[in-house]
Amino acid sequence: MKTYKGMLFIFITMLGSALLWYCATPIETLHELNRLSHIIGGMAITGFFLVFLLATRNKILERWFHGLEHVYKYHKYLAILSLGLVILHSQLQDLVPHGDKGIETPLNELAKKFGELAQYGFIGLIAIALLAKFLKYEHWRYIHRLLLLPYAIGLYHVYFSSKYDLFQVTPLGIFTAITAIIGTMSALYMLTMYQDMRFKHTGNVTGIRKMGASAVELELTLDRKFPYHHGQYIFLKIFQDGLEKAPHPFSISGGDGHKIFVSIKALGDFTKKVNTQIQLQTQVSIEGPYGHLNFDKGYQQQIWIAGGVGITPFISYLQSQPTDREIELFYTFRGENDAIYKIFLQKYAENNKHFKVNFIDTTTMDRLTFDHYSVPVHTSIFLCGPEKMVKYFIKHFKSNSSDIDINYETFKFK
Repeated sequence: MKTYKGMLFIFITMLGSALLWYCATPIETLHELNRLSHIIGGMAITGFFLVFLLATRNKILERWFHGLEHVYKYHKYLAILSLGLVILHSQLQDLVPHGDKGIETPLNELAKKFGELAQYGFIGLIAIALLAKFLKYEHWRYIHRLLLLPYAIGLYHVYFSSKYDLFQVTPLGIFTAITAIIGTMSALYMLTMYQDMRFKHTGNVTGIRKMGASAVELELTLDRKFPYHHGQYIFLKIFQDGLEKAPHPFSISGGDGHKIFVSIKALGDFTKKVNTQIQLQTQVSIEGPYGHLNFDKGYQQQIWIAGGVGITPFISYLQSQPTDREIELFYTFRGENDAIYKIFLQKYAENNKHFKVNFIDTTTMDRLTFDHYSVPVHTSIFLCGPEKMVKYFIKHFKSNSSDIDINYETFKFK
C-alpha cells in the first residue's frame, strides 16, 4: 500500500522546521552547540505538532497514508522520534559552555524549568503509551491524551527560553505560531469535540446473532443511510450501562447502509462484555467509514487470506453480490468455534464456480504457509486478521516479488 504522500508530508514539515531554525537570526550571538540545540528543539516541537494532527483521524490524512493503521504507525514513530529530539536538545544545552549561554533573565530561567518539566512529562506519558497492551483501552486513551499538558508546557518553554524572537512576523515566527495553534487545537478537538462532531450516525441494535461460542453479529438499524463500500470498517460506540462507551473499530460484515452488520469476537474486556451483555434496542452511534480493502480495484484474479474475525470484510463483499472474479480464500482459525461464517462460505463456494475456499483449523492442522505456493502474475492479495499474521505473509510475498499487489487491514491503534 502506498503511503508516499503521507511520508512526504512528514518529511517536508520536519525538514522545513529544521531549515527555518537554521536560517533564522538569533537575538544574540550563539555558541554553535546552542544553535544546534535550538534547531533540534524546534524539530521536536514540530514533531509533536504532527503527532497531534495525525491523531485526529482526518480523512485527507487517511488517504495520504492509505489507511488509519498507517497513520497511527507514523503517529507512534513520530512521538518516539520527537521524544528523542527533546532529550537530545536537553543534552546539547548542558554541553554549552556556561559563559556562552547568553543573557539569562528570570523569565528565561522559569521557561527552562518548564522545559525540564515538559521533558519528564513526555518521557512518562510516552513510556506508558508504549505499554498499551497492558492497559485497558479506555485508560490508555485518556492517558495518551494527557500529552497535551507537556506539549503546552513545552510551547511555553520554546517561546520564552528561545534565543530567537518567535513573536516577530518572520518565517520562523509564522511557522511556529501556525504549528503551535494547529497542534493545540488538534489535541483539544480529540479531547472535547471529536465524539460529538464525528459520531453523527445513530441507531439501535435491532438484531443479535451468536456466531459460535465467542463471537456475535449485531444488526444496527441507523436513523439515516450510512455510505460505505464493502471491506471498510467503522468506529462504534455502544450506550448501554456496564459497557465502555469509548469507540472501538469493527469491520462491516454486511448491510445496505440503513442497516449494517458488525461481527464482534470476544478478544478483550470490552468485546467479552459485548458478547455476553449486549441487549436489543441498545442505542449506538458510528463514525467512519475507514479502510482501503477495495476488492473491485484489484485484479480479476485474487487471493484472500483471513484470520479469525478478520473474515468479516470479505463476508461483506460476498454478501453484496455474486462475484465473477477468480477468488481463492484461505481462512485460518483456531477451533470450530472461531470459524464464524464457515457454513456461509461453504455454500457460497458450492454455488459459485469462481470462488474457492480453504479452511485451516490450527488446532488440528499445521499453520498456513505459502512456501510451496506460486502466486500467478496479475493477482491481487487481500489480507485481514491478527497483526502478526498479516506482517508475516506480507514479508513472505514481498520476498518473492517486490512489485506484488498486496492490500491489508489490521486494527492496531494503540
